[in-house]
Amino acid sequence: MSEENKIEANATDASASQQPVENVTLGVADLQNAAQVIDVAVQRGAFKAGEAAQVGAVYNKIMAFVSQVTEQQKAQQEEAAETTEAPASK
Repeated sequence: MSEENKIEANATDASASQQPVENVTLGVADLQNAAQVIDVAVQRGAFKAGEAAQVGAVYNKIMAFVSQVTEQQKAQQEEAAETTEAPASK
């Protein structure tokens, strides 16, 4: 790498670090989409046999997490519905 290329690379790094940082969010729907991508990739043979176990483990972790969060959200929604439907006592 020439000296000129090094200077350009350093200038690019400096300008990138001066840009405001966006808040990045990752939701349950994003994880569900990632799981679908993994599922399709496995069905199409995108992974070698030796990689299948590791890919499957990641897929299982994602699905377990999504399931757990979904159950928690349902419980919170049901609890909120019960508190708003409860009659006020005098």
